[in-house]
Amino acid sequence: MASSFNIDFPGTSNQFILTANSAITEKGGIFNGDSNKGIFSLDTPIGDIKGSYLVLSEPNSSETRIEVTITDKPFLVPMRKIESTIAGFLMK
Repeated sequence: MASSFNIDFPGTSNQFILTANSAITEKGGIFNGDSNKGIFSLDTPIGDIKGSYLVLSEPNSSETRIEVTITDKPFLVPMRKIESTIAGFLMK
């Protein structure tokens, strides 16, 4: 069952793409998308996390609101942990 949450990224949608792509691929994951929408996956020691994102803000906004939808996750990992981990990737 998919679950969604929103993240406010402190930058433009293009800056979000660069940050998200770098954060996910540095951890061995896959990131495929643009400044509007995309998908990602990341292998963890206890299972795969897969999801998608949709940019909700206007292009070139100084802050970008992103809707993240997790489509697959390890059963034992709570959504709150996934949300905080993804937010942590993006706020570095």
